[in-house]
Amino acid sequence: MDIETFRQGKKWKESIALRNIVLLYGEIAFIGILNGTVGTYLGVFAIRLGASNTLIGLISSLPALITVLLMYPSSQLVNLWEDKIEINKWSLFFTRIFYLPLVFVPYFPQPALLILIIVTLLAIPATAGNIAFNVMFIELIPSSLRATVLSNRNMLLMFVQILTSTLLGYLLDKTRFPVNFQIVMFIGFVASMISLYLMTLLRPVKKISVEKKPTVNWNSIFLSIGRQFRDILEIFANDKLFRDFQLATFVFYLGLYIPMPLFNIRMVRELHFSNFLVGLTSTSSGLVMALSYLFWNKQGKKLGIRNALFWSNLGIALYPVIFSLFRSPYEIIAISGVSGFFSAGLNIFMYMALISFLPADKKAEYIAINGVISNISLSIGPIVGTQLSNIMGTTPVFFIGTIIRFIGTCLYLKCVPRN
Repeated sequence: MDIETFRQGKKWKESIALRNIVLLYGEIAFIGILNGTVGTYLGVFAIRLGASNTLIGLISSLPALITVLLMYPSSQLVNLWEDKIEINKWSLFFTRIFYLPLVFVPYFPQPALLILIIVTLLAIPATAGNIAFNVMFIELIPSSLRATVLSNRNMLLMFVQILTSTLLGYLLDKTRFPVNFQIVMFIGFVASMISLYLMTLLRPVKKISVEKKPTVNWNSIFLSIGRQFRDILEIFANDKLFRDFQLATFVFYLGLYIPMPLFNIRMVRELHFSNFLVGLTSTSSGLVMALSYLFWNKQGKKLGIRNALFWSNLGIALYPVIFSLFRSPYEIIAISGVSGFFSAGLNIFMYMALISFLPADKKAEYIAINGVISNISLSIGPIVGTQLSNIMGTTPVFFIGTIIRFIGTCLYLKCVPRN
């Protein structure tokens, strides 16, 4: 389908690209419900179930370690699979089916440990699913519309997420524990399944041949777990710009993830916030984020990706230290809104910056490498953050997070092209 036909308003059932856009908007709305339930309250659920600071850190770190090990072989599997929609569908099915056991964890001994096991297992299929979606997105939407669709999806995601987290935060405080969290986890599971169904209806803009079944050498793919770091180093040796971009990614994301588990720990254990107040911080961040996407979209066109990424990352860098200075719920809710403003720019321009480095014949591999690097940071950061907080308290760790984020921001400024 050409873009002119799209602009003339051809009916969505007859226009593959427009139909895909409608389905992607519907799909992301249900992901908003998932994020407003499992994404917002799983960490709080684990804390209420008695998880230690170290276990809270592991809930973030272990899935990331699994992703590091499987990202590169997963990218090879995605490349071999001609129908990216099919592999995305099955990968996400086996990911989201794991949300159902979260409903029943209070009935088992060591429930917080069981949460850790569940989120670690679901990371295995999620790794391939995330790569497949990024590659699939390029095939679903014409290039001239991708930035707009991405921006609108993120805005819709945030609106639904904040509405869900706010309403369910009120429910959590009005219903007895642990039934309240079980209801929330079940709602997240159902929403994830509806999102998956809508994704199965997507079709590529250009027809692909599905007669040729992928020939998958599973031994080769699993052996590539050991080869992936050698291959990554080889790509870095041949592509200096991408190597510098990934160095900046490692440093910046390390700064993101070191204080990450400490926000909920501080609000629940130190400041004794109710579930509703914890949800309101997410609501504040999400609402401002959703309202800010159009602003950042315009700034991207005005300033360019490099400069817009710098300003959004700078705001994100300052957030942990400012968060640590406040104790009042209203102050923390307000500063969470400010973080949401800068997060909108981060979401858009980090992705657009990555796209600018992708070679035509190795999109999946480069996306996988970016995932490996960011997940190395994620596998290290939360554990470092929680262990440091056990030694020195949360406030100094928030300062450390800000310093590392600022260094990463400066590294991005050096490596992302001006145009």
